[in-house]
Formats: sequence, C-alpha cells, structure tokens
Amino acid sequence: MRSAGGTIGAGAVFFLGDVYDDLRDAAAQAVYIGVLRNLVFFKQKLAKSYGPRRTVIDEIVLHGTESKASQEQSATYLQGAIGIHYFIGRDSGLAYRIVPDEYQSFHAGNPKHHSKVQDHNPKSIGIEMYQQDISVFKNDASKLDFTDWQYQTVAILCYHICHRWNIPRTNIVGHGEVNPVDRSPDEPRNFDWDRFNRNLDDTSSSLVGLLGPDFALPR
Repeated sequence: MRSAGGTIGAGAVFFLGDVYDDLRDAAAQAVYIGVLRNLVFFKQKLAKSYGPRRTVIDEIVLHGTESKASQEQSATYLQGAIGIHYFIGRDSGLAYRIVPDEYQSFHAGNPKHHSKVQDHNPKSIGIEMYQQDISVFKNDASKLDFTDWQYQTVAILCYHICHRWNIPRTNIVGHGEVNPVDRSPDEPRNFDWDRFNRNLDDTSSSLVGLLGPDFALPR
C-alpha cells in the first residue's frame, strides 16, 4: 500500500484496516495517515493472553508505567504478564500494539476486590506510556514526565480510537481516576492534560478541514 509520500508502513496498514469503510478512497487514506502520521511507527507485539469483549467499548484509560525496567523490557512484560492494548515509549518511533481493540486486556480492573472500585477492563482500551520509576529520581515526583513523542502519539492514537469506536473525549481518563485505591490518584503522574487536549483538538480540526465533519471528535 502506498501513500502520496511513498510506502505506508505496517503500522498504518493495520490502523487503516480499522477504518476501511470510511477510507475506501486511496487519497483519503493518504490524508488520514498524513495527519495521524505517528501511527505508521506502531509495530505488532501481540500479547500471550487476553479475553473476549462482552460489552461496548466506550472508554480509554491512560497509564504511566513508572518502571524500573527498560522500555523494551516493560513492553515485553506487558505483552506476557498483564496485557495492554498499546504501549508508547519515550523515544521517537517506539510504539507497539499489544492487544487488538476487539479484545479485553487486564489493565484497569479491580484485582483486590475493593468495594468502591469498578472493573473497567470490559469496556475500555488501555494505553501505557513509559516512565522510569520514581525511585530513579530519589522519589522526586516532579521529575516524572513524558516526551514530545509521547504527547503527540497518545493524542493521535486517542483520536483514532475515539473515531473508530465513537467514544466521547470525556471518556478518556487516567488510571488513577478509575482506581485511586491501588494507584496514585493522578496516574499518569505529571501528565499535562491541557497539552494533550490541545493536541487532540488540533488533530481533529485538521481532519475535519481535510476530510469533512464526519471526522470530528465524538461528543
């Protein structure tokens, strides 16, 4: 498959398959991937286990790893032990799809059965963004951050998921919001939600201008 700028990468191919009915025209495909350009970098790193969906997908949950392992080690761990739908590393171009959207991964459940925590796994798609563990920074939470690549890519990916599954932007939440008992209430910690929302708006506005009002973010 080719775009106006050359060969479309493997990541773009499986993302285009998600929205094929909207993008039968090759020119529209090229425009879509041109705006959502970071999708071409995603590689498949399929999880060893995941579950069936039994409910409608209506939520995206963002995570920060705070990991002591390397980026690749963290992605491999998520592939094998827990599962996550997407992993975005700190380095430009590092991104994986681990569990297909159509299946449930075990990223935002209630494993300790707290009475006031709900299991969000059945209805949500999880996106993990790599952070080093806070111990690396001598427990200084102010040094936990995300890179330009991560902010750009998570906004582009969230736009694509919202468009595909008709998820309102208000249903993009942090892991700490859905489980403040086991997680830091503000996880992903030090994530700039204002910056994320600006990027999300810019992505939506670009596609509306190029492809029409059907590509506006669901409300």
